[in-house]
Order: sequence, then structure tokens, then C-alpha cells
Amino acid sequence: MSIEYHKSMWKITSALKAGGIATLVACAAIAPAISQSLTSGDLTGPTVTEDPRLILVADELIYNRDQDLITAKGGIQLDYGEYQLVSRSIEYNQTTGRVRAIGNVELLEPNGNRIYADELDITDDFADGFVQALRVETPDNTRIAASSADRSDGEVTVFHDGVYTACKTCKTKKASRPLWQIKARKVISNGKSKTIRFERPVFEVAGVPLIRLPSFTIPTHNSKRKSGFLPPKFGYSSKLGFEARVPYYFALAPNMDATVTASGFSKTGFMTEVEFRQKFRNGQYTLKLAGAHQGNPRQFDTVAGRATTDGAETQRGFIASKGEFQINPKWKFGWNGMFQTDQNFANTYTIDGYSSTRQTSQAYLTGLGTTSYFDLHAYKFDIQSDTIGDISEKQQAIVHPVIDYTRIFSDGITGGDLKLTHNSQFLSRDQQKVVSGRTEGLDGSNGRTTTEIEWKKQIITESGLVFTPLLAARGDYNSFDVNTAPAGLASGTSATRGMVTAGLEAKYPLLVSAGSSSHVIEPIAQIFARNDERLSGGLPNEDAQSFVFDASNLFERDKFSGFDRIEGGTRANIGIRYAGSFSNGFTTSAIFGQSFHLGGKNSFAQSDLTGAGADSGLETDRSDYVGAFTLDSGKGISLTASGRFDKDNFDVNRSSLSANFSTDRLQTSLSHSRIKAQTGYGSSTDREEISGSASLKLTDHWRVFGNTTYDLDASNFTTSRAGIKYDCDCYSFQSTYEHKHATATSKAEWSVGFKMNFRTLGSVEAPSISIK
Repeated sequence: MSIEYHKSMWKITSALKAGGIATLVACAAIAPAISQSLTSGDLTGPTVTEDPRLILVADELIYNRDQDLITAKGGIQLDYGEYQLVSRSIEYNQTTGRVRAIGNVELLEPNGNRIYADELDITDDFADGFVQALRVETPDNTRIAASSADRSDGEVTVFHDGVYTACKTCKTKKASRPLWQIKARKVISNGKSKTIRFERPVFEVAGVPLIRLPSFTIPTHNSKRKSGFLPPKFGYSSKLGFEARVPYYFALAPNMDATVTASGFSKTGFMTEVEFRQKFRNGQYTLKLAGAHQGNPRQFDTVAGRATTDGAETQRGFIASKGEFQINPKWKFGWNGMFQTDQNFANTYTIDGYSSTRQTSQAYLTGLGTTSYFDLHAYKFDIQSDTIGDISEKQQAIVHPVIDYTRIFSDGITGGDLKLTHNSQFLSRDQQKVVSGRTEGLDGSNGRTTTEIEWKKQIITESGLVFTPLLAARGDYNSFDVNTAPAGLASGTSATRGMVTAGLEAKYPLLVSAGSSSHVIEPIAQIFARNDERLSGGLPNEDAQSFVFDASNLFERDKFSGFDRIEGGTRANIGIRYAGSFSNGFTTSAIFGQSFHLGGKNSFAQSDLTGAGADSGLETDRSDYVGAFTLDSGKGISLTASGRFDKDNFDVNRSSLSANFSTDRLQTSLSHSRIKAQTGYGSSTDREEISGSASLKLTDHWRVFGNTTYDLDASNFTTSRAGIKYDCDCYSFQSTYEHKHATATSKAEWSVGFKMNFRTLGSVEAPSISIK
């Protein structure tokens, strides 16, 4: 006997004794009560509990009492806890406790996976089942297709003759074929271990089988960390030969993991790397160790054509650590440092993060408040070199430490602001550094402590004239104990100096509106009266060696870049600023001016141990002219120009010109720079070069790029680089070519490198192959 309900408006809410079904709802049309519970097609079900309820919406319900079989047809929507299913028809067997969905089946699981199938046969608690013509889509856009699949224990799904891919938009000319895929006899998805295992897999690109892989396992999209092998890296270099690096990842704890990498090199031997990482609530740290056994160390000497530090060792080692911790919202401290058995190990074996020729180790403590800032840094600089007896590292300073502190106080009496600035540094060096007659570093030790207080207030008159008076007082204490005292260094082992400044700035911004544009013209004049710089150029200079006079520092009270030098004497700065905007989106800005030394000793005219300030354009009473100009179309075109022009004949002593153009597909830039010889600053010849770069998006996925620099004085290229990149949702590839052209002291060198990344599988990267 069977009972059928056709086009009914009935709601059957009687409890059914079948395993997982508690409530059944059926309706022929969209009944108001049901449509309200499933507003706008929202199929979000309740959270799965120990006794979840099943809700079924269908056009037609057939209940066969003789066979204990319930059949639903038409417009089927089924919710069971967090499971959601739609199908053409559903059969539920109360005796066996199995649910069978037939025709255009789509099942949304609690983990976000979407399963598409022609037929689905599962238990009433959705734990076990069998699927035919299956396709699974995960939340991270990975896909698994199979002819059939079995599910057991609610955790393990076995896909027979499975196909796996992470491609969505990366398609070949055949729209149904992904760019890459893995075909396997079995693809096993384990929800408990959160892994996907491939048995007898074959890797295909554009439908072409490339390689048969051994069975392997990858984590699922909802697995944050899983122990196992990571993708290996292969490459070649003239020093090490062919290399293979195989990393293994250990998930030790929720806040702790490690990677062990075994590497083999055809020319030298083996290396092992261990990287340990641990996280805390307020920070994290990393510890890295590496050791290598070189079976044929003299191979390095053969490649270099001379004896090297690489060839002098058989056992080599390295240890490094870095970390950062947030003490509280305002304070943090951290470090990054390394130690190695010789001066070139990390560079030779390209240890990630520590392979650069110039490596900086540091420890720091910083604090940032509403009106204050504190920073303490200690530095050590390693120069990695394969030259035996290279003294470059010994010429680098060890900074222990440098401290910066700034605080701004509101002056309630005068309405101005008080600013306290403190800087102190202490450093040591093993060997003196002299370059082109300039003493860039003193051997021995030296230190300095500087404290300055500045008061400043802005006053705006009714006519719009803006006055800014300024008072400042600064004191310095220097100590130095050097082994080799250069000519010009002050006698003794300590010195003090002070600087008192009274200054006034006046500016009068004028707004001019002209139809579709507006312009602000602002004449500016400054004057700073102060005493002379005591021991000008005779004290150690470690932090103010880089000096360029241009429009960016025209209106600075002290134009030196650091604290070791200080600008003295009375000086006036005069110039004009301009800013314009137009209705078509164009904006412009400009600045032009000159500086005048009015009295006292000109600090920029005094000899300096490092040459700072020499031939800068400020060494005479009337400085060179400086200016800058920018133009921006707002639509991808911009132009920037700056220069320093001779005070007497307006010759260009220093210039920089750059132009940029960008669209959705093309980004280009072109720049030209010219610097006249500065003999006092260690540059005896003029320098002029032009450089350009471009990046062109050929298609949605393909891009080409390149840059080059041409030395106009030497009439040759210095460096050139070009590359091509492919990028889509599941795969990326990049190959670069770089050419360093020959110079008077070095041979030409070119290198080629590439990197491929397969989403969810990992990356394959080849270090650049360098040929000299």
C-alpha cells in the first residue's frame, strides 16, 4: 500500500523513527511559512548537534508504507544540520537508514566543500556513502573529479580514477581542460588528518602527461600545518655545481614548527639546514643552523682561479636567529643576527635571508607614544667575501649602541611647542677605512652624546603673513680613542661643543583662482643666527658623511644629514614655493631658492675627515641655486625634475629628470642624472647616466619587463635586466636574465634564473646560473 500527496499544502511534522530524520516538511507550492524560513533561497541550516533535525522542501512527496520508503520529487531542498543538498529526487529508506539522491545532485558540506554528482547514496547521518560521476569544489577553489567515490566513517573519501587541480581561470584553448592537473588511480581525502593522498599519480600540463610521480600527500585547504616533505629545489651554480635541496617540515605544536633541509652539491658535498620557529602571544623568534662537509674544497679555488676562503675549509657552519616581541602597545624589541665559521659560508651556499654580500646584524628596542619616540639600536656589519685576508669587514663599525629620543611638549605659556631631541652613539672599528683620501672610518673607538631643546611657534597675522620664531640650544660631548689619528682630527681624547640658534621664518601664501584652476604662490624667507661650529671638521664623523644640497633641504635649519656635523654661523634661506591644480586633473608643484652665509664660520667651507660638504654648492657665501618641479596628469603621466645650478653662470652642477607613464597594461619610466666632479668629496670625474624600465601586460596572464642603465661618460651599459612572467590563479612562472657589463675592475657577468609555483603543491626555484 502506498500513500501519495500530490500538489498538497500539507506539512508533515510527525516524528519518523528513521535513524537521523526528526522532521519532514513537504509542500506543493511555496507556502508562506516555509518561504519565510528559507528567505531568498537561504539554505543555511542549523549547527549540527547530537540529534540534528532534517528539513526537506519538495513539490511532491510519496510515502510507501509497505517498503518504508519516502520519495521526494521536484524543487528539492534538504537541510541536515550544516549539510545542504539539492537534487531532482530523493529516496529515503527507513529500514536501511540510507538516503539516495538522483539527478543533478549538489551537496554543501560543513567544511565548505561542494560535491556535484549524478547519484549520491549515503547514510542518513551523511557519514558513509557511495557517489557516481563526482566533482568536488573546495572553498580555496581546488577541484577533484572522479568516476566514483566511497565515503566511510564520515572522514575518509576515496576517489577512484581521480583528477585533482587548483586551476579555475588558467585554462588551455580547450575550455574544459585546466592548465595543470594530477591524475591518480586513487585520491584519498582524509578529514581527520586533513590530508589528500595521491596513489600512482601522473602530472599533466595542458592535457599532456609529463611525469609519473611517487605516491605523495598534501594538506587540505583547512589544514594550517602538516608535517611532511616540502617541494624540493634544484639549481646550478659555477661554484657548487648541480644542487638539490629537499626540505621536510615538522609541525611540532600549535605554536612551534621546524624545517630540516638536506642538500647535495655535485662539486662540493652535502649541507644540512635546520630552522626552528616558535610563536608567543606577543611575538615570535626563529633559530637557524647550517653545517656543510666539503669533500673537495679546492674546487672553489679552481673556479675562482685563486686561493679562496671557501677552499680553505672542509667543515663549515652557521648559526642565526631573529625575533620580535611586542612588550605592550607602545614598546617592542627584536633582533636579527648571525655567526659563521668563516666570512663567506652563508653567501656561498645562498642560505635564505643571510646570503647577501653585506649582512646587517642588529638588536633593537623601540617605543612610540603620543608625543614621544625612543629607539635603541645595536649593529654589526658582516662583509661576506671569498678573498683571503679581505679587510672590508674589519673596516666596518660595530655600533653598541645608537640611541634616539624625541619628545614634544606643549608650551601653555607662550602657545608654542617645545621639542626635546637626544642622540647618542658609541662604536668601535678594528681597522681604519680610507677611500680616495677621505677617512670614512676611524680605528679604535669613539662616541658622542647630543641633546637639543627647540622652541617654535607659528603666528598668523590678519593679512595672512605667517611668522615662525624659533629658539634652540644644543650640547655635544665627544670621546675618541683611536689607534691611527688622521690629519685634521682634534687633539686629545674628548671634546665638547655647543650651539645656540635664534631663527625666524616668514612666508606669505597667496591663493590665485583663475577659472578652472587654482594656484598657491608662497614666498619664503628664513634667517638663523648662531655661533660658529666648534672644532669644525675636526671631530669623528660617522653619521653625516652623505650630503647633498638640493631643494629638499633648502629650508632646513641644519642641512647636515646626521648629528656628528652641525651647521654654524648666520645663514639666510630665500625661495618660493608653488602649487597648482586644474579641473582636468593635472597638478603641479615647484620650489626654487638660494642660501646665503651672512656671518661667522661657514661649516660647509671647512675641511672634513670624510669630505662632507665639499663642493656641495654651500661652501661660498652665496650658494648655488636649487629647484624642483613636478607635474602629474592624474591619468598615469608624471614628470619630476630637480637640479642645482651654478650661482655665477647657472651651469648645471647636479640634475635629475624622470618621467613616468602608466596604463592598465603598460608601466614605463625613464630617468637621467648628472653630477659634476666633486674632488673634495672623492669624485674626480663627472658622472652622467640614463636608466629606463618598462613592464607590459601582454594578456591577462602574461607580462614582460625589463630595465637597463647606460653610463653616458663611459659610453656603455652597466646593468641590464629582462624577464617574462605568467601568473594566474593556480600557477605562476617567472624567468629573468641579468647582464652586468664589464668595467675597468671587473669582468662581464650574466645570470639566468627562473621560478615556478603550483598553487597548493609548492614551488620549484632554480638559483640564478651565473657565468663570468
